[in-house]
Amino acid sequence: MGIDKEPWISRYRISVEAFHRMSENGVFDPEARVELIEGEIVNMAPPGPIHVGNINALTHWLARAFGDRGIVSVQNPLILSDDTQPQPDFAVLRFRNDYYRHALPQAADALLVVEVADSSVDYDRKVKAALYAAAAVPEYWIVDCRARKLVVHRDPAGESWRSVEALDTPCTVRPVAAPDIEIPLGPLFSD
Repeated sequence: MGIDKEPWISRYRISVEAFHRMSENGVFDPEARVELIEGEIVNMAPPGPIHVGNINALTHWLARAFGDRGIVSVQNPLILSDDTQPQPDFAVLRFRNDYYRHALPQAADALLVVEVADSSVDYDRKVKAALYAAAAVPEYWIVDCRARKLVVHRDPAGESWRSVEALDTPCTVRPVAAPDIEIPLGPLFSD
């Protein structure tokens, strides 16, 4: 019987504000990869070479495609609610002159969120997809490294998506926020 199944165990949930205070006060190791999901601090898996390579490829293509239309934020916090602050691999944010120096971006600032999934594909598909939909992020992509597909979620409705499409390579994808942009998928899955 796992810890989640024990009826006598209660969990202490924290807010984004408390999470920030903990970080500012050095509670976490500077190298720690953690995010706050529905009030719980969650360890993120360390990135392997496939993950890193896809982050590099997408950084290149997203920055090139969006140019001055948006800010490509790589592995930085995105506040979804009072108790949820994931660190998606990418959030393409509405352009702001301060580049979000004065306040962390909120869900309403996100044009597109992307998670690169190697070992985390089930978590990204089930947990994070529901969180991003509930926060009304307009578009969410999962780069499924194992299946070599891009899963595109569009049109959030509650905790789900009205449109979910798995794209194979080679092809291109056009973000909802910039339909004139084409992003090639080939570089994500080439060896």
